[in-house]
Amino acid sequence: MRKCGVFPDNVVYTTLISGFCKSGDFSAACKLFDEMWHKKIVPDFVTYTSVIHGICKSGKMAEAHEMFDEMFVKGLEPDEVTYTALIDGYCKAGEMKEAFAVHNQMVQKGLIPNVVTYTALVDGLCKNGEIDVANELLHEMSRKGLQPNVCTYNTIVNGLCKIGNIAQAVKIMEEMDLAGFYPDTITYTTLMDAYCKMGEMAKAHRLLRIMLDKGLQPTIVTFNVLMNGFCMSGMLEDGERLIKWMFEKGIMPNATTFNSLMKQYCIRNNMRASTEIYKAMHARGVMPDSNTYNILIKGHCKARNMKEAWFLHKQMVEKGFNVTTATYNALIRGFYKRKKFVEARKLFEEMRTHGLVAEKDIYDIFVDVNYEEGNWEITLELCDEAIEKCLVNET
Repeated sequence: MRKCGVFPDNVVYTTLISGFCKSGDFSAACKLFDEMWHKKIVPDFVTYTSVIHGICKSGKMAEAHEMFDEMFVKGLEPDEVTYTALIDGYCKAGEMKEAFAVHNQMVQKGLIPNVVTYTALVDGLCKNGEIDVANELLHEMSRKGLQPNVCTYNTIVNGLCKIGNIAQAVKIMEEMDLAGFYPDTITYTTLMDAYCKMGEMAKAHRLLRIMLDKGLQPTIVTFNVLMNGFCMSGMLEDGERLIKWMFEKGIMPNATTFNSLMKQYCIRNNMRASTEIYKAMHARGVMPDSNTYNILIKGHCKARNMKEAWFLHKQMVEKGFNVTTATYNALIRGFYKRKKFVEARKLFEEMRTHGLVAEKDIYDIFVDVNYEEGNWEITLELCDEAIEKCLVNET
């Protein structure tokens, strides 16, 4: 553009800044903003709003508010969008006092908060556990002639479900119907998740049927919620039937769907069943993720199938997946119990190299082993390391 003798103006810069913010590249957005001043191109309130929105998304609320205050210094008046961006940022950061302070400032300036503003506040209150205040805000919206949208209602439903008040969540869903806003997939999935966590699988399954009758398409999240519910309730055969039904309907399960089932079989020490699920997963073209490997490795260690556990560990590392601390601990314990000290030591060193902290009993194993071998220096080093990691008290 510059090579052709055409130089970017405020509109071009603002468009680019907005694009970078939307893509999450806040560093590039701020760099362009600074470049504007360097080129003596004065940003307008739209430019500032884009940058403030981007900084808020990155969670740097002090910087965002500083930029907001700078607008007044430069003679620019923030609009409803600017205020809402800052309010939303504070709400997502859990800083509700600051969010309401900005809201009050907005009202004092004669600006009217819109549905998006209120939804941000409702969401923040719900995440803070202040459901009653959020509910009051919902009614305040109606009194002011602002109609809550599906997103607002879903936020309240989610908050109520998180504190276990499903009865009130159902009432809110009924309010949605009366207001002409039909519950969507998110509404139903949220309620299903709450029922599943309470072990009320019949009610969760009934909601799925209602969804389908209303022509709503469940997402993979919906099915994973159900699968987790079946597994947590010990209804593993129902879980397997759910996967079969998904394939029949042309819905592709993902690794999380299979992982829930495998984990429960591993907990029950049924490694044959968990291995069959793993094979079925591969056969269907669903690629395992790091959780798949961690679940299976820990399961095989618990069942003392160390050959299988070691094979899966090697495969996992080759594929570039991260091995969790719990998995390393399980492998080390398993090999130590089988007197496979070389493998156990190798895994312990590998773990330390990756900056992972083993549990106290793992340190105890290698302190004892090195002490018995006469490796005094390593023994003391491990003792100091355990104290440093707060695994033991210094005496």
